[in-house]
Formats: sequence, structure tokens, C-alpha cells
Amino acid sequence: METIRPICESELDELGYRGYIEGDPTWCPSQTPVVVIEGRIVSMLRIWDRWVHLGPTPVRMGGIGDVTTHPDYRGRGIATRLMEHAAEYMRDDGYDLGLLFTEIPARFYRRLGWSCVPLMGFHARLSRPPQPGRSALEVLPFDESRDLEETVALYQRYNAGRSGSLLRSRPYWDYARSRERGVLPNAVVRGSAGLSGYINWESEDDEAEVCEVAYESGPALDALVQYLLDECAAAGVTQIHGEIPHSHPFVDALVATADADLGLTGNSSMMALPFDLGALIAKAVPEAAGLARRLPVDLMCRLLFGESSGRDIEPILCARGISLEAGEVRQLEEWFPRREVIFWEPDHF
Repeated sequence: METIRPICESELDELGYRGYIEGDPTWCPSQTPVVVIEGRIVSMLRIWDRWVHLGPTPVRMGGIGDVTTHPDYRGRGIATRLMEHAAEYMRDDGYDLGLLFTEIPARFYRRLGWSCVPLMGFHARLSRPPQPGRSALEVLPFDESRDLEETVALYQRYNAGRSGSLLRSRPYWDYARSRERGVLPNAVVRGSAGLSGYINWESEDDEAEVCEVAYESGPALDALVQYLLDECAAAGVTQIHGEIPHSHPFVDALVATADADLGLTGNSSMMALPFDLGALIAKAVPEAAGLARRLPVDLMCRLLFGESSGRDIEPILCARGISLEAGEVRQLEEWFPRREVIFWEPDHF
């Protein structure tokens, strides 16, 4: 007999799962449902209780992660039933939206009602070794005792209203799982007024990944770019990439300073599931509620995040047999402008 229930306290240690939830003040057992067959846990997942910006509007989001099924029990629809249970739980508990990052073909989640929200990225190939440079501001290794509180404050200022970014509570920065994901930066920019920038990056072989960046001024941005290029030169790195749109000022400054060859990348691994689309629209863009309810859910998800604008989706609507009047297209463009959508790498679940 198959049962879906919350994980038990005693099972956290048995499954080596305690480290995933320890220190997270939002966690409760019902956020880790398990499937039990004949007394054996054969499948489980985790719901991360977070808040994410849809445009400038923060909404409560349940992040689905750590979806696993024992190999002996795959192909029986167990993961499907567990995902349906998780969606029902989040809907009943007042979440506005579900999010996940799929590592399997997206069609599995699409048939459960989830929609892809494509994310943009960049790839910069250095045409020559970066030249050492000097900046007006000092870049220092991150020191938690000196820099953490200012980093937290800068993150909040820099990402206020940034579509796709999480609202990070203060305990979030101390949570062990957040630190394992690399929420703390590698280096910070400091001047007489204090911390004005930070960068989070990692390298492997000849390639570096920019995971997160924040800054408050042009000089701070320039200092971060020069710092990264100096580090890449010392490590023999010839390529830099990240899930940051090519239009982001950091990418623009990086390419210009390094005389790099820019490539555009992206993926559709982020998927969203609104639990009450009408209520979500009313919360994020209340004036659009009447018109937006006529649109397909997958396109509404892209509009709400700002990945696409109203004018971007017009030809898709036409191809699907949905016609809008010229005035309605203009309204959608006004209500749903294209935005720079970034879900920072350290926040993935």
C-alpha cells in the first residue's frame, strides 16, 4: 500500500537529511513529504518556503527541490503523485507560486501544469590574456566579521524589485544550506564609505562562472570587473560565463574591458506553477486582471516575470488562434514590460 505523509523527525538522521533543513526557520515536516510503500520510504521531495519578485511585487513561492525516487520504484507514477501532493499542499497553505529547476526533460513537469520561464545567460571568450589593472576602489577577500552585515544590506538594496530575485531574510545568510550553495561572496569592494560591491564566482579548469554580483556605483562595478579579470589571468582562465543577461552592466563592462567575444546563452530549466492565476495577477498587476485571464498560463508566467513583454507574445497568441485588438496589445505592453530576470545561482534549490 502506498502512503504519502510528512517526514518523521527520526527519519531525518536515518536518511542523512537533517543537514538540508537544519537552521532553516521556515521548514516544517509537511514541507518534506515522503512516499512510503510497505514501510519503506521510496520517494521524497523538499518544498522551500521563499519569497520571489515578480517584477517589483514579492510573492510567496514554494521551491521544489531534491525530488528523488528509489531506482527500484521508478516508472510507477510515484513521482507524479508526489508532485501533485506537493502542489495541493502549497495551494492549501497559501503559496502564490511554485518554482523548480528541472534536470530532466521539461515535458514531465509540463504535463503536471508547470510552465517554462526561460532565463538568459552569457559566455565570454577572452581573446587575449587579461591585462592587470588598477581601480579607484579596493577589492578585498570577503571577511564575514567585517563584511556580512553590509553585504546583506547591499543585496537588499540592489535586488529590491529585481524580477526573479529572492527576498533573503537575515537568517537565510546563516543557514548551512545557503552557505553550501555559495551565498557568501568571494570578494568585496570597499572604500571610505564602506562596502559598495561584491562578487561571487568560481572556476574549474579554464572556465569561470559568475554566480552573483552587486554594486552601487560605476567605480565599484569597474573594480569588480578588473578583479575578476586579474584572478582569471592568474588562474589561466580563458572563458567566463553566468546566468546573467548579456544586457546586464556587469557583462557589458566585462566584455569591453577584456575585449572578449560575447556569446548569448540561456535555458528553460526554470518552471513555474501559479496556484490561483487570477489572484496572482490581481496581486502583481491588478489593473490587468480582466484581460490577462484570457491568456494561456504559460505565457502569463513569462509576462509576470517580465521574460517577455506584451508585444513579444502577440505573434505567439496569433499562432495559437488568440486575437487581441491593437489597444489590448498596447495595454499588455504597458502592464507587462520586458524586464531583466535573474534568479541568482546561490538561491537555486
